[in-house]
Amino acid sequence: MPDVRRLIDEGSLDEAARQLEEAPDTRLMLRLAAALQDRGRHDDALGWYRRILEVDPGNGDALLCLAVLHEEVDIEQARGFMDRYVALRGDAAGRLRRALMLPAIAQSVEHIERVTKRLEAELDELSHGRFAPIRQPEFEVGATPFFLAYYGRNPGPLLARVARACRAVYPTETQCERKLFASGKKLRIGFISAHFSEHSVAKTMWGFVRDLPRESFDVHVFAIAPAGDAWSERLRRDADHYTALPVDLERARDAIGAARLDIAFFTDIGMDPLTYFLAFWRLAPIQLNSWGHSVTSGIDTIDYYVSHDDVELPEAQSHYSEKLIRLPGYFMPRYLRPALAGAKKTREALGLPPGRRLYYCPQNLFKFHPDFDVALKAIRERDSEAEVVLVDSARPWTGQLAQRLQRTLGAVGARVRLLPRMGHADFLQYLAAADVLLDPFYFGGCNSSCDAFALAAPIVTLPGFLLPGRFTLGLYNELDIKDCLARSTEEFVDIALRLGQDRVYREAIAQKISQNSERLFDRPDCGRALGAELLRIAEEKR
Repeated sequence: MPDVRRLIDEGSLDEAARQLEEAPDTRLMLRLAAALQDRGRHDDALGWYRRILEVDPGNGDALLCLAVLHEEVDIEQARGFMDRYVALRGDAAGRLRRALMLPAIAQSVEHIERVTKRLEAELDELSHGRFAPIRQPEFEVGATPFFLAYYGRNPGPLLARVARACRAVYPTETQCERKLFASGKKLRIGFISAHFSEHSVAKTMWGFVRDLPRESFDVHVFAIAPAGDAWSERLRRDADHYTALPVDLERARDAIGAARLDIAFFTDIGMDPLTYFLAFWRLAPIQLNSWGHSVTSGIDTIDYYVSHDDVELPEAQSHYSEKLIRLPGYFMPRYLRPALAGAKKTREALGLPPGRRLYYCPQNLFKFHPDFDVALKAIRERDSEAEVVLVDSARPWTGQLAQRLQRTLGAVGARVRLLPRMGHADFLQYLAAADVLLDPFYFGGCNSSCDAFALAAPIVTLPGFLLPGRFTLGLYNELDIKDCLARSTEEFVDIALRLGQDRVYREAIAQKISQNSERLFDRPDCGRALGAELLRIAEEKR
């Protein structure tokens, strides 16, 4: 049906749909559904994928697309489609994709237990089976074990099992014969990420790029599909060499390999499928991971994890498959101090109730562990004027969390306010308008905590035993403030309520933050400390 193909290519999708209703053709129906999906018409795309299965119940492409489209909406329904897909094709990519279908919002601790046990079983099946190798995992799998970081337990053992399963079905080169300092007296280091644009990763890692001492380092940046915004340009300007790469693992690998790096620095393994699977390759004699995603990679080709002594427990090495680097001193590399754009807005101007006490948790909703619900409920029960304020993820899991809170908070859950997604300038205004900021268990704020302290906004935190729950603690340590550090859920609630209900006390804490907040921003300490440690490691391995 060449006319239908032409209609789809020209964007006349409704007319193409009318013709396909009269004369179904599954190949063209797939093409139409994909075009509808590309244009944001997801419901229409879903309808056509389902129509394809009515015509051809064993159409693997339609099953896979339905699974992916349902993944955020209903994880179990998505896995049902993947079960049918795996039964039809049985390949490693489909099995791994199904295994990595993890819920963004856990409904309970028991739910987390069921999900992780199922994951373990599916990984064992992959590790011990005989499958044809995956060649393009960034497309064939297109997922990472991202949500394991948010389940409130040490994800290291499971991440290592995921990596072993990936290794079993995705063959890569794991050796690098190149010697350190092969290119001269300087170490060639390459920073690799798909988030070197307006993103928390860029804001957190840029200081390393800028502050590594150039007498000892030649700094490369490899940006996967950068957005071309101000942060992209900042990284481009401060790198010695900048390479923008497409979403193509083979081309990215070849470009990085051609740079003949001494050190490959993956800033956020687990945040993006391409960089996750790229990390299975040995691209340099030394390979690093860091806290762009705040958890271990579990991957055997990653040698070191860059962290900081001030935010790690003494026994933290057990949380990492990599050898842990504990940098000394202050841990935020060159974080730029934000400021309100113009005057502070009133609550009325922001659409917030002026007569309530606002307990604001400005984090992504997938950070909300079920244990955090207990604290939210207690705050609402003990402060009749409390209003809990969250930020809408603009994703289906907003509704999933709302349903959980309705169940766990009961009657007091009625006054939980959802703010719309917003740009950074508006984000700062809402931080400034809150009475109290809440750090969720067990994955709290980092960039957002820096932003809040720039505005002298108090944050209540219950430091966890893993790095993701200890960034706000590290910032408070640098500020030399202990008042808002809780040791239990009960103490977390007590501190939050005192800050919310005692204005004099709240202003005193804000004053302490304001007096010392300059310590948190635009500091080169961390980049220099990293340089010294990498030189020491390289000299030892030379």
